[in-house]
Amino acid sequence: MDTDQTISGLFNKNEPEKLNKFLHECIDQICGCKGPLYQKYCNSSWTKEEFNDFYIQILKLLHNPNSLYCDIEKMSLEFHELPKHIQDAMMTCLKVRKSELTDALLYHYSSKHKPTLLNYDWSLKYVMGSSTMVSIREPLLQLNLICKDKKEENIIKLELDESELNMLIETLETVANPLRTM
Repeated sequence: MDTDQTISGLFNKNEPEKLNKFLHECIDQICGCKGPLYQKYCNSSWTKEEFNDFYIQILKLLHNPNSLYCDIEKMSLEFHELPKHIQDAMMTCLKVRKSELTDALLYHYSSKHKPTLLNYDWSLKYVMGSSTMVSIREPLLQLNLICKDKKEENIIKLELDESELNMLIETLETVANPLRTM
């Protein structure tokens, strides 16, 4: 059985909901959720190997940065080899989930090459005094940055007074402003 017939047997034109659900589950997997399972989509005409081949082909297409353009002309050759109804469903799915897919692909890329901020935690403390000064009465922000560097998670702990916090905020805004205009 050739690839086009196999794919058509898996997702025929009369069941667009099944195909849409499959494509959305593939994007869900890229975004860190549960992906499609063979048991959910199996029928008499599909073998597990055919399902896995098609599943891997779709994941490769979704991981391709050109897919984020949502433009058929910029899609890879493998995309154009798919049946027309699958191409249309995939383009619709990409248009709907473009921002989620973009965020997930950027996260996957950046986490492989640079330390990436996963989460943060903060608490505000009010220091009344210390061993050197009887009365300080100063607020301190305790900031924990949870970062991932390749496979290892690190916690960077910061304790900032008001002026240090303002300087951090100004620095982050300086970095963020050019990114907003991109």
